[in-house]
Amino acid sequence: MFKFFTFFICFCIFLLIFLKKNVLAQEQNNTKINEKTNEKNVQFIFKLDNRFSFARDQMISIYGFRTGLRLFKRHEIGLGLNWLGSNNVYAVPSPSDITNNPNATQKAQGTFFYKYVGGFYEPILYKTNKWAINLPLQFGGGKAGIVINNAETGEFMERREARYLIFEPALSAEYKISRFFGVGFGGGYRFAFSEQKIVYENLTKPVFIIKIKLYLENIYFAVVGKKEKIK
Repeated sequence: MFKFFTFFICFCIFLLIFLKKNVLAQEQNNTKINEKTNEKNVQFIFKLDNRFSFARDQMISIYGFRTGLRLFKRHEIGLGLNWLGSNNVYAVPSPSDITNNPNATQKAQGTFFYKYVGGFYEPILYKTNKWAINLPLQFGGGKAGIVINNAETGEFMERREARYLIFEPALSAEYKISRFFGVGFGGGYRFAFSEQKIVYENLTKPVFIIKIKLYLENIYFAVVGKKEKIK
């Protein structure tokens, strides 16, 4: 756990230095450009995320969505919700067998689950009319655990869960297919912090990202009949 906190602190220091040197100058420059072209400094965004990762040495799917604001066409901030999309079922010792005989294994199965909500900050490092390279940073918290049932009857036996915090830096690329939507892909690493060893060991894993991005402002203008293109 100590090395994760060390990495987190170092990354935050690096991010603050980067922002101090680049963000203010970038925003001032973008503000001058937008004042001349009458472009908006604030835009509403909505993204659908599909992430792939690992838990208990199995591939899992993570679904989610993000909504927030794009500031000065270079910074995206907001809130997101993520949850486990695929069932991760495996054999586990039943509670009764653990009590009577630690070496025994009854026909029981556990279903792994987790979900979390949190904020995100996503600076756009490079941008053209079609392509963008982003640095998504996600941080938040939630619950994770397993539900244990009898493998033959499906009868509920026990539920184990724990709270945790996450920090997830990544690097992604987006391609704008049309005025209304685009696609993205990338990868990163999720760091989980919890008092339960099994939680942070299973959730601290690489993450692979596939996402669909909707340009809601362009969709709105198309629906109401106002032609305005956002580059």
